[in-house]
Amino acid sequence: MTFAFLFPLLAASAFAFDLTPPALPPDGEVFEAMQAEMNRSLKKLKVDDFGPPYFLAYRMVEDDVVRLVSSYGATLRAEREEERTLYVEARMGGETLDNTDLTYHGKSGSAAAEPKVLRHNLWNLTDEAYKAAVAGFLEKKAKKATELDRDKLDDLSREPAYTAARPNPALEADAKAIKLSLQAASGQFKKYPWIQGSYAYLELEQSRRWLLTSEGTRIASPYEHASVVLILNAWARAEDGMRVDNRRSWAVNTPKDLPPMDVLIREGDALAQELKAAQAAPVQPPFSAPAILDPEVAGVFFHEALGHKLEGQRQRDPNESQVFKDQVGQKVIPEFLSLVDDPTMKEFEGQQLHGHYEYDDEGVPAQKVTLIDRGVLKGFLMSRWPVKGFPRSNGHGRADAFHHPSGRMANLMVIAHQPVPRDELKKRLMALAKAQGKPYGFLLVGSSGGENPNNRRAAQTLEVRPRLVYKIDAETGEETAVRGVKMVGTPLVVLNRIAAAGDDAKLANPFNCGAESGQVPVDQISPSLLVSTIELQRVPEERARPPLLPSPFHDRD
Repeated sequence: MTFAFLFPLLAASAFAFDLTPPALPPDGEVFEAMQAEMNRSLKKLKVDDFGPPYFLAYRMVEDDVVRLVSSYGATLRAEREEERTLYVEARMGGETLDNTDLTYHGKSGSAAAEPKVLRHNLWNLTDEAYKAAVAGFLEKKAKKATELDRDKLDDLSREPAYTAARPNPALEADAKAIKLSLQAASGQFKKYPWIQGSYAYLELEQSRRWLLTSEGTRIASPYEHASVVLILNAWARAEDGMRVDNRRSWAVNTPKDLPPMDVLIREGDALAQELKAAQAAPVQPPFSAPAILDPEVAGVFFHEALGHKLEGQRQRDPNESQVFKDQVGQKVIPEFLSLVDDPTMKEFEGQQLHGHYEYDDEGVPAQKVTLIDRGVLKGFLMSRWPVKGFPRSNGHGRADAFHHPSGRMANLMVIAHQPVPRDELKKRLMALAKAQGKPYGFLLVGSSGGENPNNRRAAQTLEVRPRLVYKIDAETGEETAVRGVKMVGTPLVVLNRIAAAGDDAKLANPFNCGAESGQVPVDQISPSLLVSTIELQRVPEERARPPLLPSPFHDRD
């Protein structure tokens, strides 16, 4: 699974942009067109000996995104993208056996708001989805003759039908002021001669989702995401040609919630100074030693090592690693830790959450789920695809506009029940290093993402890519920057090497997570963690000769 920070594709484009959102089609018109075409399909669809699908779902997402990129005080990119996407899910058979599995995807395509054209779009996609569902159902029935199904689970959980209509919030954005602020935020990097490149990136997204199912669910709501994302990013090259990067980021609901300019300047300066230290740092050879994972690294680590492994559908599909299948009620991590996913949370310590939503993409209300309670596994992230012991959804069926929902993370929280201060974590790290005969341990700060395959054909190795790495001297506690390494390991080993947790829980926000159901917004809340032993390996790298001349901003000739 790929887990990466929101990252823009930098490209030239027109510099003029408008923040006035397009007029959304009235909910009533959208649902009237959807319902009319759904009724026709459920009544008349037929091929050979097969009648209509037993379940049909229509989902439409309208997405309006403004992207603005500024570098050294000048606008590089300003563009607007408007997209309307339909997704059609058709199921043949019945709840106990139908055409779906973890690899199932319905049909998606572009759509128009005009009701008659929308019906035409739905007609095309429903026809494709229906034919594929018939073929998939026949194929699945044939597999039943040769494959052993020990658990004999249904293919669709029964859930109540829900109706909801939530208005989209007003963005209240001043395009000119935003543009000037972004230019100022990016312009501060002119004063740092060691920075080779930098930018400030702003994304403003306004989206709406309409969901209609043959069971009667009808939901119109803002689509799940943080509406405003701001990134400050900069990079440099070390003398040996290795590129080093650093960043700061914020995710909020409206532009007025963005940090004031003095905060952006202060954070930009801290970013630049960290980058300078990393640029001058020696390359760290592969090594194993105790380490402190700061809250952002710890959150990404739990996302990869546990979050994906606890997605419900992975306990059912025999091609998945199924690391924690049949372990409910057993201890899987140290008892001083719990793990919760709560998409109903809107904020954490005043910061808006990227993974908040009211209804998932199957129309089930979002629910707080305790996955692990004081070390003991309690449950999974469930969509409407049942797994052994969990016949119902818990509101975590998520997907992007183009894919079929599956159980996914939202707001993942690591909870420490016996937290210790950060200074104490450092003392314990030094003691562990000395006990192991290691001259130093590590401090990993920030993350640029991570990965952990879940297919059992692949080795279940995880990696987390820290932004900054420091050696901590086992005798003196002195912290020295190093570079060129990433954290690797296997989930069961590393999870059970967690020795303590800090009292400094923080939000890592925003990230996008990619899996079978597409890219969905997520975040993590975690304290720092002390791990008795981690392994650091070299990162892939391309080494380029550093610039031959200084930047013209700093050329004194």
